[in-house]
Amino acid sequence: MTSRQRIRTLTALGFCAPLVAAAAFGGATLASADSAPQQAVSAQQGAVSEVQLDARSGEPTDLLTTGSKDFAEPTDSTVSSKGVAKELYAAAANPDLSDSATCASGLDMDDPQSVTTCTVVGVSGEEETYYAYISPSSTAESDYWLYFAQDAPLSDAAATALNDGLNGTGVYPAFGEQDDVQQVLDPELATERANFVLDGVGRDDMTVTDVDGDVDLAIPEPVRGTAVEDGSGREVGVTLLPIPTTGETPGLLVSIDGP
Repeated sequence: MTSRQRIRTLTALGFCAPLVAAAAFGGATLASADSAPQQAVSAQQGAVSEVQLDARSGEPTDLLTTGSKDFAEPTDSTVSSKGVAKELYAAAANPDLSDSATCASGLDMDDPQSVTTCTVVGVSGEEETYYAYISPSSTAESDYWLYFAQDAPLSDAAATALNDGLNGTGVYPAFGEQDDVQQVLDPELATERANFVLDGVGRDDMTVTDVDGDVDLAIPEPVRGTAVEDGSGREVGVTLLPIPTTGETPGLLVSIDGP
């Protein structure tokens, strides 16, 4: 039903990270979102209930992101349901098929557990379900990122890793364009790929030295590891969070513990 604009170019710490040699993510697609019906869903529906999240079965089949975004006002910390739906429409819908997108509620960046359900409806009535999340931007030039998990919500651990404030590095491809992409990374390869990500986002002051287990790039579940700060030798914990995107080179977020 949909023709996704997946994470083709992401900005992380001021660097552009192409997952595919293609046009930048988002961009002109935002204009097409204005044509979609954006009716606000009644407040009574609220955010995703604990029952729905407890009933989670399986993993998201895809994870989309809007890239860096700014609040309308400097004092804002929320995105309305209409605003979230507009960004989902730009990222996931196909305007040629007259898709529409709606979300049950808005998102609050001050609430680390903030999540809402969204639906994209095709011209024939077919529906796709997404779970929307907000994450603080890791750059001073923007405020937040939105993420959309398709078909199933993220686990609590994955949502926490995603929304970890300024310690996230942003999303970067786990492999270069000339590399042989592997889905499951053993700890040694995961360590190598984590350093590739850190180098790509300009964090060459840190070196990941080990990862606690295998990293499956098709499943957005966090895996812990250890890094050493170059120069000082300070040892810090890190979290690796795969960002799977169907049909694209998978991305990887590396979160560094503490300041």
